[in-house]
Parts: sequence; C-alpha cells; structure tokens
Amino acid sequence: MMLCGLFSNDASAQLYARPVANPPVAYKMDGYEFTAPPGSGWFELKREKHYVYFGKRLSSPTHSFIAVVLAAPIEESFETVEAFRDHVARQLGANPGDVRSKITAVSVETDTSSASYCVRYRTQAEDRGAANARGRPLTAETFGLSCIHPSDKTLAIDLSYTERGLPTETGTLLRDEGEAFIRSLRFLPAR
Repeated sequence: MMLCGLFSNDASAQLYARPVANPPVAYKMDGYEFTAPPGSGWFELKREKHYVYFGKRLSSPTHSFIAVVLAAPIEESFETVEAFRDHVARQLGANPGDVRSKITAVSVETDTSSASYCVRYRTQAEDRGAANARGRPLTAETFGLSCIHPSDKTLAIDLSYTERGLPTETGTLLRDEGEAFIRSLRFLPAR
C-alpha cells in the first residue's frame, strides 16, 4: 500500500508536466490536504483521485528529485502507533528491491508531532540500471511519513520524497523542500 518512494523509477508513466505555483497552493483530497513542495522547478507529473506525483527539474541527467502523496485503504487495525510502525517496517523489509534497485538500508520510527498514528521512514537503495548513469551506480534515498487518518482508521496517507543521483550530486540541499512537503499534511474530516 504505502512507501511511495518505491515509485521513484516510474518517471516513464508521466502523462503531463504542469508547473507548480510558487508559493504552492493546497491540494484538497478526500480527508486530507497538503501543499506541493516549495521552491522553483517543481512540476505536477501525474494526479489521480488518491495519488499525486511531483518532480523537480534538475540540470543533471543522473540526478532526480520527486515527491509523492498516496492515500489507500488499509484493512488491518492497530491498537498502538508502535503496532503501525511495526507494520510499516515489515512492508519495507518485504520489498528488498528488484533487478535494477536493491534496498540497502531501512529505518522506521514513530512520529510524535501528530495526534494521529504516524511513522517516519527512510530507505536507501542502490540503482544499477539508470539509463543516463552509463553503468555507474546511483544512490536513491527516500524519506516518508505514513499516517492512519485520525477519523477514518481504514485510510492510510503516505507522503514521501526521493532523491536519486551520483554520490557527488545528492545530499541535504533539496531536503528542506521535501520536508516542507511532508510537514504540509493536514487532516480534514473524512467524507
């Protein structure tokens, strides 16, 4: 269900590229709202009823930065936020990657900044099949927030951002934009 950062190799699914306003405006979805990542060069690449995919224009063909929000039904119920954290950790651990990308590190912890059951996660992966990398491995790092909606325990909402590139291209420079995107999540009454 969750862990949208795993979609980072799906840039070919792009249907359009609509520039994001700066400052970004709120996206009101069914039971929650958020704003697109702040900063210049952001585009909305794909939007469906429960999914929005953003990409940032960067100058290097091996460097990419995306942000994704996804809402999905969840069948399990969780008595504690720690039980939800363990669920997310199991989901991440069950997806070691594919022939192109291999997950090399995973961490999941509870997020105390929200009244809802929320967890923060981070994954690191090695991408050995990027077309523009000419055989060089790229590092992909995903940071995300997964929450159970506070008034609809059957709805999970996940916001994440992924930066992928050569070791000399990635780092903390763009993370402020990704973190602002994640912090923008607001819960609305579920319909």
